[in-house]
Amino acid sequence: MILRQVSVFLESEQGRLAPVVRHLADRGVNLRALMLAETDRFGIVRFIADDADAALAAVQELGVTARISEVFGVEVSDRPGGLADLLTLLDRARVSVEYLYAELAEIDGRALLVLKLTPPEVAQQVLAEAGLG
Repeated sequence: MILRQVSVFLESEQGRLAPVVRHLADRGVNLRALMLAETDRFGIVRFIADDADAALAAVQELGVTARISEVFGVEVSDRPGGLADLLTLLDRARVSVEYLYAELAEIDGRALLVLKLTPPEVAQQVLAEAGLG
């Protein structure tokens, strides 16, 4: 499935993430999955929220740079080898994984992974043919 992800760019210094997450909570935005990546100078917070448009508006109120992009949500079996099976399928189709992270809760023995895949058209076809998209 296609998910709408919010990416927020922050300076890489202590105390920058908590106010953003608090502001989202104060605006009633619920986070479903979250990833933080950093470099020496900046960080990127990527997350899936219950309402991507409300989340984007909330973080923009803080004056930070943010955007919405489409990523893939793929359920895999929550067992040893579940992720390996998915990555093997994508590798055989020559689909690159730019990044991935997991949802915050597993449901019925399955975990939801959030993936940025290229090329997205090929990824969507491969996942659909495997019954994963």
